[in-house]
Amino acid sequence: MGPVTNTPLRPARSALTEVEPPPRRRRRWPWIVGAVVAVVAAGGAAFALSRDEPPPPEAPRAFEGVFQLTVDGSRCGFDSVGPQELPQHAQGQFCLVDVTVRNTGAESQLLDPGAQRAIDNGGGEHRVAEQALVFLNERQPTLLDEIPPGAAVKGVLPFDVPAGSGLSELVLHSSMDSPGARVPVT
Repeated sequence: MGPVTNTPLRPARSALTEVEPPPRRRRRWPWIVGAVVAVVAAGGAAFALSRDEPPPPEAPRAFEGVFQLTVDGSRCGFDSVGPQELPQHAQGQFCLVDVTVRNTGAESQLLDPGAQRAIDNGGGEHRVAEQALVFLNERQPTLLDEIPPGAAVKGVLPFDVPAGSGLSELVLHSSMDSPGARVPVT
């Protein structure tokens, strides 16, 4: 037999004695960021709900025949309207009412602008100033044309009212012989 060397004995490696890696640490920052975002969102929602501001008012609207008429705004105090070469002068003052007219019917319809009436602050009734109407509604499509089904047309209805007065409401008609719908003017 050959020479014997003195080598220390090493224990045999087994699967059970193998060193296992330390457990993986879970990251906490995604949870912290999520919690902060939730708190901020809840605070923002609570603030929004606690405010005393009412929602913006809807524009006054009415249904008359196949038309849905919306009063988008009004302004008074105009001495004249139209082009400089051919101005239309008011006997009192012009009050201009911005409207949107939607045809809810199945066929094209013509809104008769001459059938529309305005009631002033003193209760007086006024017809549309038809010559001024032509100059204020030049863009296409216009209130003076037939309105296709489902389409909406924006325009201006001018009323010649006594100087110093304002409008309280419109009586909107789909035609001269329709009953009309009253809409407040703001």
